Amino acid sequence: MKICLQSSVLLLAVSLSLAANAQGLYGDVNGDGEVNIVDVNEVVNVIFGTDDSMLPPDDSEADTIPVTIYDTTLSPRHYYRIPAIVQLPAGNLLAIADDRHNSDYDIGGNRGLDVVGRISGDRGKTWGETIMIANGNARREGFVNSHGDAAAVADRQTGRVLVMCASGSQGFLNSTLANPIRVGRYISDDGGLTWSEADVTSEIYGIFADCPEVNSLFFSSGRICQSRYIKRGDYYRIYSAIDAPNGVGCLVLYSDDFGLSWHALGGPAARPTVEPWGDESKIEELPDGNILLSCRSKVTGTSGRLFNIYNYDTASWGDMAVSNDPESGTYSEDCSCNGELLIVPVLRMSDGRSMHLALQSVPRGKGRQRVSIYYKPLVDSSDYDEPSDFSMGWTCYQVTDNYSAYSTMIALQDGAIAFFHEDCNDNQSTTAYDLLFQKLSIKTITGGRYAPLK
Repeated sequence: MKICLQSSVLLLAVSLSLAANAQGLYGDVNGDGEVNIVDVNEVVNVIFGTDDSMLPPDDSEADTIPVTIYDTTLSPRHYYRIPAIVQLPAGNLLAIADDRHNSDYDIGGNRGLDVVGRISGDRGKTWGETIMIANGNARREGFVNSHGDAAAVADRQTGRVLVMCASGSQGFLNSTLANPIRVGRYISDDGGLTWSEADVTSEIYGIFADCPEVNSLFFSSGRICQSRYIKRGDYYRIYSAIDAPNGVGCLVLYSDDFGLSWHALGGPAARPTVEPWGDESKIEELPDGNILLSCRSKVTGTSGRLFNIYNYDTASWGDMAVSNDPESGTYSEDCSCNGELLIVPVLRMSDGRSMHLALQSVPRGKGRQRVSIYYKPLVDSSDYDEPSDFSMGWTCYQVTDNYSAYSTMIALQDGAIAFFHEDCNDNQSTTAYDLLFQKLSIKTITGGRYAPLK
């Protein structure tokens, strides 16, 4: 393990009556009848005070050695790819992956791909048998042929789990409006044991009916972000980025009914990234309720992440910023690969100040190797009010020396980070990834500079 260079974002819960309010984390503070961004802005400044009752838990024992959840085998050829993980309200973990038969190719170049899951009831020490989430049928065409690149979220109140995935036999690059790569939705109400299936291709493409250039899309794999502040009806809002064709880049959707219907954040014509950049992306909610986008680039020469912010006050996206400085950016040498974006509340150990920490995982390169976690402190709103704030100020913690690619992470109930990534591990091939899980403490990632604040 090595320390490199970066910082962070989220929001610690306000205790007392606001946190207890059933309408949301803050509740209807301003009395307008809704739980919304205005309520967040009313009270966000109180977050940065602390007292003895808010001291961090001791997470010095949180780190665990990597556990192989999905083991790729080359003889016979059986590949696992694309990690996603969620934590259920009771504490169980559900680790999700593509089960790719015969080759590691994506949908369109491979047939019969499945999305599978395994459950841990002991915080990641042991994992149960494989569960079928989305079953591909190589002998049939259309939606049922294959499923992959799962994006997942567990509702923090009900425990309902949502998975959105790419589906069908048509590949992303060859997709047309007449014969598109399809979109699947899977929902579980029993902790991931059983799943209901829906082909929602027409609904998702229908969002962009007036934008015929959006003739190919899929939900970016990994973590779907759930708001801590905005609640409409029974659920807190969820956000997900989707990858669209060259010339369009990434798009961002949100849902207020936990994935039953989706809408474009900023409208169908909004383009958060600038051509020819923009590809698979991740979404996180900032401490003020605005939305942070982190995107990989199809132009590997940019060697870093692309950032933008959707501002609810202006109802618009800002100006895209590039973070590629080798010393202080989210640098990734000659590597186009997605990672995960996460913002967590922390305590700065040097002075006991509470703040937020932005975490961004990505292979550091050259090529797909040395998966790392960049971190950046977010002390107050001046650290995250513009996309350019995320260009610099990052520090890097290297997770693995191996060839490694996609990764995801979530904050656990005990303050630790559940990290799930592709790693060549004990395979001889540089593209035959095992999927490894481990718990990492905030103290370990930041070299003791920060501790979790729950």
